[in-house]
Amino acid sequence: MKISVTHDEMVGRARSLVPFLRKKAAATELNRSMLPEVYDKLEASGLLKVMLAPNLGGLGMYLPTHIETVMETARGCGSTAWLHSLIGNQNYLVGWYPKEAQDEVKSSGLPIFTCLVMGATTTAVAAKNGVLLTGKWPYVTGVDQANWLMLSAHDPNNKKRNLTCLIPKHSVNIEDDWDCFGMRGTGSKTVSLKNEFVPNHRILCFREAEANGIPGSLINDGLLYQYNPTSTVFAFVVAAPAVGLAEAAVKAYRHRLEVRTNSRMPSMQKEWGASQARLGRARAQCDMARATVLENVNQLMDQLQHKKQVSEQDRVRYRMSMVEIVRICSELIYELFCDAGTGVMMGGNELQRIFRDIHVLRSHFVILPEFAAANSGRVQLGLSPKGPFI
Repeated sequence: MKISVTHDEMVGRARSLVPFLRKKAAATELNRSMLPEVYDKLEASGLLKVMLAPNLGGLGMYLPTHIETVMETARGCGSTAWLHSLIGNQNYLVGWYPKEAQDEVKSSGLPIFTCLVMGATTTAVAAKNGVLLTGKWPYVTGVDQANWLMLSAHDPNNKKRNLTCLIPKHSVNIEDDWDCFGMRGTGSKTVSLKNEFVPNHRILCFREAEANGIPGSLINDGLLYQYNPTSTVFAFVVAAPAVGLAEAAVKAYRHRLEVRTNSRMPSMQKEWGASQARLGRARAQCDMARATVLENVNQLMDQLQHKKQVSEQDRVRYRMSMVEIVRICSELIYELFCDAGTGVMMGGNELQRIFRDIHVLRSHFVILPEFAAANSGRVQLGLSPKGPFI
């Protein structure tokens, strides 16, 4: 049974956390992982289980709510919003697995907090009633807080087929190797396994499930469990924090203009026409970015609600839109950062942290512009798009 809570209420909960997350952002960076008190706030608010199936203790809500709440938390802390966005998305994917796997996850009694690595780094070994998994997986965001991981591997019988294996946290070894330029507080560490047996009920090929039917739909009846283009959804998940980061940058820059002065300036910076224009453009770009993300994600959900096939052309269009949103947000943050003076270069400065976070976010493979733009051009020319992430 779906829990009775509204979209606006969840967005309000996320918005109310912004001052707390901003206050904890510097400590989150130093910790290189989500702070326990931040995790407790996110868990208590329900933000990590917005899309999680009610069968698994979730709210059973849809992608627009998740995306808009992430844009809010990103105004407080980029690292926390990145975790919120990815984990909130990955948690609902547990509901794609067969009932036996879902029951196993529930049996731990812990709040579901699931990491996902979709890029296969190894090939599974065939075993009776399952596979054996050995390998290393980098960039496992949120692994410190996770209780389950979804790790990808090539099918031993068909290396072009990706299997995503649901693994309990206690089975993996964690390397404390996350020391990054930005998004420092995401704890995106490397994990490894050796000869871990994974039973068939905890193995899923997501692309085949999209095409042929999602096993978890037998017990979860929400739209996200009937048909759902996971790669398209993930483009929204990556783009959402960029919007909140840009909005936070505008606020930090405006404050900087209001107070910045020194003996070499003819006036306070807020009197400079060029800075006023830069602030005005940045605010308008943020508004357009937020509106575009929400318009696109609602269009996608409308297609799913009316059982319309999300075509390759639609997938390419959605992804290209999210790539452009991240580019716009990144470029406006760069301009504000460069105009704000040497003071923002100092450690602990919010605008500096946002600058670093957006550049790490922009490097994510799902939103690399070359692939997305080439496919956008191909479909306009009547050609089929090329992978990955169609």
